[in-house]
Amino acid sequence: MSGIDTLGYIGFTARDISAWKTFAPEVLGLQIAQELEDGSLVLRADLHQRRIIIHPGERDDIAYVGWECRSSGDLNQLRDALRAAQVPFDEVERQTANDLGVREMIRFHDLDGVLIEAHYGPTLLANQPFVSPVGARPFVTQEQGLGHLVLATGRYQQQINFYEQVLRFKRTDSLIIPGINAEAMFLRVNERHHSLAIVDMPPTHGPRLHHILLEVSSLDEVGFAYTRAKAAGAHILIDLGRHVNDNMFSFYVLTPSGWSVEIGWGGIQIDDETWHVTHYPTNSSWGHEFHMPPAFNASK
Repeated sequence: MSGIDTLGYIGFTARDISAWKTFAPEVLGLQIAQELEDGSLVLRADLHQRRIIIHPGERDDIAYVGWECRSSGDLNQLRDALRAAQVPFDEVERQTANDLGVREMIRFHDLDGVLIEAHYGPTLLANQPFVSPVGARPFVTQEQGLGHLVLATGRYQQQINFYEQVLRFKRTDSLIIPGINAEAMFLRVNERHHSLAIVDMPPTHGPRLHHILLEVSSLDEVGFAYTRAKAAGAHILIDLGRHVNDNMFSFYVLTPSGWSVEIGWGGIQIDDETWHVTHYPTNSSWGHEFHMPPAFNASK
């Protein structure tokens, strides 16, 4: 694909940075690479200098998404597509981009105001191998990028059009989420089943970020993460199960910021030559029992 090729990194704001200092390494198995002067945490999941960045803030929210292009030429193609669609974007100064761990970057917003940092040339710390503080094996990233993210929107079709027609994401499939009876559309930028999913649900009914995925390399790694989450007293939002569309065996753990992380294994990869877009009336073939967060129950 031309233009955007992988999910490079994601940035968030969080009200409780101290909780993340424990949760990220001890539950998720991520490596804290840096603690910046403003208190931000830079987390690693592989050789990339930065994969997840947690900034102190007054809200628990997504701050930006770093979508990666394969080359300078692909980033230029993205510039042309944005100009053709009359989507304004800002050029990031080269030194600023380098300080953020990439060679070149532009910034713009999607239709819900999510800041997108499109870039190429991420910094890889091959001389400083990723080491999980809990001994977890490497996450499944590489050419598939950093997992996926799922966003809720009140502009469902418009957002799908933006990502498909302007940013050239490809549609993989769609399904209905039981309980809330909302449709979700799954979009890809490489062989990973989806790097982005969009849910037809106004963020006023909940956070605009539902979850991100960290894919692990074996079924046992899911089990180890599940055991760590339980031992840490973290809330299992969605219990063990398997999804109908990407075949992911996973569970979802609630983060200190109120959104969740899916820890999964076994996701399928897409062959563009043979794939047919499909639709499912549910999201899981078995399991994935939802557990209401205690704070929500207490508020009732």
